[in-house]
Amino acid sequence: MAKGESEFLSVAATALQATRQPMTPKQIVDYAIEHGLFTDRVSGKTPHQTMKSKLSVDVRRNGDKSRFVRTRPGAFSIRDVVSADSIYEARPYTRSPDQSDVRVVQPSKLDRLGRFQGVKLAWARYAQLLEKPEDVEYQPRMVAERTEDWKQVLTYILVTKNDKVLCFRRGNFNRVEDYLRGSLCIGFGGHVIREDFDLLAHGVQGLLRSAVRELSEELKIPAADAQRLACFDGLKIIGVLNDDSSVVGRKHIAFILRYETSSSSEWIQPVRGEKSIAQLQWIEADPFPYPIWRFEYWSQLCLRTFLPWIANSAPAFRLVRRARLRDSKVIFVMGTVGSGKTEAARRIAKYTDRAYINSGEVVANLLGIPAVTPENREKFQSDALSFISSRDGPVRLAEAICARIAASNGRAIVDGVRQRATLDRIYQILGGRRSCGILYVHTPPDMAHKFYCARRGAKISFEQFLAVRDAEVEAEVPKFLRDADGVIYNWFGRKQYGNTLRQFVNGVSNANG
Repeated sequence: MAKGESEFLSVAATALQATRQPMTPKQIVDYAIEHGLFTDRVSGKTPHQTMKSKLSVDVRRNGDKSRFVRTRPGAFSIRDVVSADSIYEARPYTRSPDQSDVRVVQPSKLDRLGRFQGVKLAWARYAQLLEKPEDVEYQPRMVAERTEDWKQVLTYILVTKNDKVLCFRRGNFNRVEDYLRGSLCIGFGGHVIREDFDLLAHGVQGLLRSAVRELSEELKIPAADAQRLACFDGLKIIGVLNDDSSVVGRKHIAFILRYETSSSSEWIQPVRGEKSIAQLQWIEADPFPYPIWRFEYWSQLCLRTFLPWIANSAPAFRLVRRARLRDSKVIFVMGTVGSGKTEAARRIAKYTDRAYINSGEVVANLLGIPAVTPENREKFQSDALSFISSRDGPVRLAEAICARIAASNGRAIVDGVRQRATLDRIYQILGGRRSCGILYVHTPPDMAHKFYCARRGAKISFEQFLAVRDAEVEAEVPKFLRDADGVIYNWFGRKQYGNTLRQFVNGVSNANG
């Protein structure tokens, strides 16, 4: 597979070259699974749709230079094995562009006010971005979405009724970003647009008007509430949210608002206004019906800020395959930088009487360099990347780790394997995946930053932390989450985390739990 190429395209090329016949995306995926062409387990319910999307984009984007061609609607082949008159030219699908001019701010102006990660309650300082004439800028939404040179301004509205908050699940009917799709949400809203502002509604009033418009689009608003919202009654700004932890997040800044509904009986069974909203329901703070990890990240931030007792009481771990964690002699602990995986690995090794093996120390030993520390991590990451990218790097590392496992009578906790190739080689040596357990430690980016700074004993910026967390050698780590036999959620301080780890070990060993 060429560097940077989608595995789906590589698999499709292999399958189509082998059969030398046009195939549908489903036939390609079925053939690939049957012949073991995917190097990783295929996840998701509709991999054939992913295959179709990858092939369609490649054909449209590369034209005559694409290796693939359509031979009929829904069927593809390799260009080299079909004649020119067999190529089917599909009419490209075009989506009606969103022509709205959205309010944008330059990231440097956010820096001027104080960039942050997460939620700030002191929102008025950041409302200056909407009030100063020199900061008033707009971009067509489709233009703004293509760059990180602007931060698009959003409203994110929590709808409450006494001690309840309105919750929903994003469906697949619109272009909602992947980080929202399919997750539980407590925030309604969207872009602040040019039409939200005029001589009568500028600055904060423009935000309120935007929130009213968004609520009216996403929900069926009772008449009594429509009258209240026209006067902004029951609607107030309660915070501002900035998320630089993802590509999508870096393009946006959101003002958080709360709307306390009227007593209208129509709110007993709220009705959605958009198809993208599903499973609309009121949820109560006590008892809270869902673990916090079921929510998208922005909703998690709001829950932790405005309803912290919910997050404190939420289940802090999830057992996917309890028996594998209980019965496996070797457990691999995975997690991104700052997640707390090393502390988890050390404590679980102690609680379960297993040897602790740090893969970073094994790499350092193989390379003859000092073990990783907060001070030398970036240099260590660079050296480790060169090593693991070499032809025999994954094999050498896997064999060295397995030698340590063997020296510990086969019972071990392995901390920090970062590459699939290394893990697959370890599986081969140990007798297969079923003989091993995988535990993933998931920590929200803002909390991981705090933990990382605490461990270093010195504060670094969130941007500096992301450079370490998202280094190339760490790129495969998040993908291990989908393979995990158990997940620990590290939400708060060290004391609670220690209690969670003990509960996790007890939960694994309790066959009836």
